[in-house]
Amino acid sequence: MSRRSIACSVVVLTLAACEREDFRGNLQAVAPARDTIPEAVLITGSLIRATAKLAYSHDIAIEMADDRVAPRFERGRTACLEDPTLNCNLLEASITVGNANAGVRANARLSVRLPHASVQRFQTLLLEPLPGEGSNEPSLRRSSTTAEDLTLEMADLDRRLAQETDYRDRLTVLSRRTDAKVDDLIKVQQNLSEVQSSIEGMAAQSRDMTRRIDTELLNISLSAYEPLTNASSPLGQAWRESARALGESTASAFLFVVVLLPWLPLLALGGLALVSLWRFIRMVRRRKGAVAGA
Repeated sequence: MSRRSIACSVVVLTLAACEREDFRGNLQAVAPARDTIPEAVLITGSLIRATAKLAYSHDIAIEMADDRVAPRFERGRTACLEDPTLNCNLLEASITVGNANAGVRANARLSVRLPHASVQRFQTLLLEPLPGEGSNEPSLRRSSTTAEDLTLEMADLDRRLAQETDYRDRLTVLSRRTDAKVDDLIKVQQNLSEVQSSIEGMAAQSRDMTRRIDTELLNISLSAYEPLTNASSPLGQAWRESARALGESTASAFLFVVVLLPWLPLLALGGLALVSLWRFIRMVRRRKGAVAGA
């Protein structure tokens, strides 16, 4: 192959690389052709996917007695780390020990990722009563589930990954030409390096999406029952506000005394001067009255 042929091939492949970016915003290219879609999944012209790729996440809030937060937290963390049948990945484990004197309630948080089959088992494990707890303990206060549809993103990523792989293969064929010039081989190797980096990045995204689809994320909050004087209750709010108001009033009074202290001697002299002036005025009035009476 001549040098001109190699250069033309490089230009053609470069233009092809630019054209593959058009697929990012083109959803029509992602959707399959109508003749490949079974009639069972076509409803009023919309594509209903029988196998949607969903990434599930759950948020769970559990309340219990103050002294049961730490044991239940240890039960969940230990099960995730040591029970191989759960196939659990521990993402976060944190706990705050309660202190009644400081007004700090015991609370803990667990964040785990589990296969679909292990999610219900792990939730049941957390909600099972500990020794000393009643049958109605603990209390499940909140439970919510959200699902993110990754079907189109996965289809688009697979399409672009296939294009990049084909582009890399054609560059690899050009790089093995024995009759190519050094300058042309350098350009081919540069493009080959760029497309290989792009392929590795998209492959990492594909693995991450697959992991999110094949597993479920659980965010679990463990907390103690709210006491009557808790900040969220009206009585607790009134108590805290009264203590804050008392502290602010005491601080203001103390600040007033500190500011006033240097002025006390001047205020005392001013008071004596006013008293003396008042006595002098009264004495003058008395004399005038005595003279008038005589």
